[in-house]
Amino acid sequence: MKKINPVKKIVITTLLFLSSAVALTSAEKNGTGKDWLTSDVPSIKQTYSKYFESFGIACEYGNWGKGWGTKGEFTYTEVQNGLKKHADSVTMGNCFKPQFIFAWWGNRPSLDNTTFKASNGQVITPPKLNSLDRLGDILALCKANNLKMRGHVLVWHSQTDDAFFYEDYNTSKKLVSKEVMTARQEWYIKTVVQYVNEWEKKNNGGKHIIWAWDVVNEAAADDASSTNYLRGSTNSTKDKKPDQGGSRWYQIYQSDEFIVNAFRFANAYAPKDVKLCYNDYNEYMNYSQGLKTDAIIKIIGAIKRGSAQNVNGIQVKPRIDVMGMQSHVGLTFPTVSAYEESIKKYLALGLDIHVTEFDVGGATTQEAAAKVYLNYFNVLKKYGKLYNGKNCIKNVTVWGINNENSWINRDGKNHPLLFSKKGQKYYTNQSFDSIMQAAK
Repeated sequence: MKKINPVKKIVITTLLFLSSAVALTSAEKNGTGKDWLTSDVPSIKQTYSKYFESFGIACEYGNWGKGWGTKGEFTYTEVQNGLKKHADSVTMGNCFKPQFIFAWWGNRPSLDNTTFKASNGQVITPPKLNSLDRLGDILALCKANNLKMRGHVLVWHSQTDDAFFYEDYNTSKKLVSKEVMTARQEWYIKTVVQYVNEWEKKNNGGKHIIWAWDVVNEAAADDASSTNYLRGSTNSTKDKKPDQGGSRWYQIYQSDEFIVNAFRFANAYAPKDVKLCYNDYNEYMNYSQGLKTDAIIKIIGAIKRGSAQNVNGIQVKPRIDVMGMQSHVGLTFPTVSAYEESIKKYLALGLDIHVTEFDVGGATTQEAAAKVYLNYFNVLKKYGKLYNGKNCIKNVTVWGINNENSWINRDGKNHPLLFSKKGQKYYTNQSFDSIMQAAK
């Protein structure tokens, strides 16, 4: 996802070198540089259909703040044609995050002329979601291009307007009680998920555009220990503002209760065949600097152990189907072997895996990026549909379309993605050639 910080990894002082390195052919080093739409450029989704149930690419629909609503990537025919050739699933980089659905942009929100009685008995006056209807515009583009979508994201410490957590939605007042926050969380999840459900019923014959939701995002701390592992509970996150790595959710609850609640509400309001996912980065980090893999396993365990409680008059348990491995990997962190070990640990929990945000950081040459792609995709396909375990990697999504617009290429010196852009045209690069080689 398009994070506020440009680098989402812990700096490891001891160099960790990629294992299982595979030499590139001269053709891969040079790269083909072909128009991504030409017939002699293979489709990624078709090439990898024997390994993964779907292949995804993230894109943007609109821009930030006052520019929100101006044309973005997904509104251009060139991009739509490329996406439907190479992917069968998309993820909106920003548009489905709370901040963009709220569209308050730091202002105190207006209130609806309604009340909402939550399942815990709390009655709240909801704020207006200024861009809720924009979701329908995006869903319509998906339908027109025969693309499904991963919904990203319902609950997140970041890119959620601070006013959502305060009394009267006023940041000059106190944080609300956890009972009120639970009511607000239920209202938000119900409102967004049911909007999508009703749009699909009305406009798509009930067939799903959104086939998976990232229910909770990045709730584990990078510096997790065996006792303090939630974001907001550790030395680097305690009492910090969200843009400094802290969590209003944790400040209110002081526990994982809000995470378990979110998966219960999502299970209550989302269709039963829509996958529910926990999503995190550095999900392969389990060193002395931070036991993050262990932290995520504890979070998943809490969700799985969650009890059935009343939601809208029905007893509902939390449901989790998928572990979302963001996989913002670098040249030296993690090692391929450490990454593979984390895959095995998550599969052992009885969950499928979605690689939700794959890209490569720190690669200042195409050749360096291509080597990383080759090594990692050799591992990913190993745990795809051909894997003999009960669960497997069902989806791989790369986090963006082209190097030039990547969130980790703001200095223009990096090569994180599979395509490059010149003018309004998109071309394959060496990393694209590498994943084609890996598929063989």
